[in-house]
Amino acid sequence: MNISQDKQELINDLKQRYQYCFYSDSPEEILSFEEETGMWSADFYEFFTLVTGSLSYVIDHKRIPKKQLNVLRQSFEEQYPQIKSFQHVLESYPLLHSYIQYHEETRKRIIALIQ
Repeated sequence: MNISQDKQELINDLKQRYQYCFYSDSPEEILSFEEETGMWSADFYEFFTLVTGSLSYVIDHKRIPKKQLNVLRQSFEEQYPQIKSFQHVLESYPLLHSYIQYHEETRKRIIALIQ
């Protein structure tokens, strides 16, 4: 299979992102954010797992299941619209905020690769 250099670079980037997503711990700030806002920590874990799990399919050259792919096409804010009302609070949790951004950027790159 002959793939473009841009696509190969994207694949290599996603492999590195997989290592980070799979082996890093979620920020402990999630629980504090949940206490402050009432937004369930499970929402964050679900999103992180969706992205990391989808990455594993991509890395293993497997097709992401259709239902999973449909959810993956939605941004974090689309999946959990309540976060919009807590955006100012989220910014006071820098580790959590950057962790969400990292997974969101990874999600976008997965979609770019498979399109």
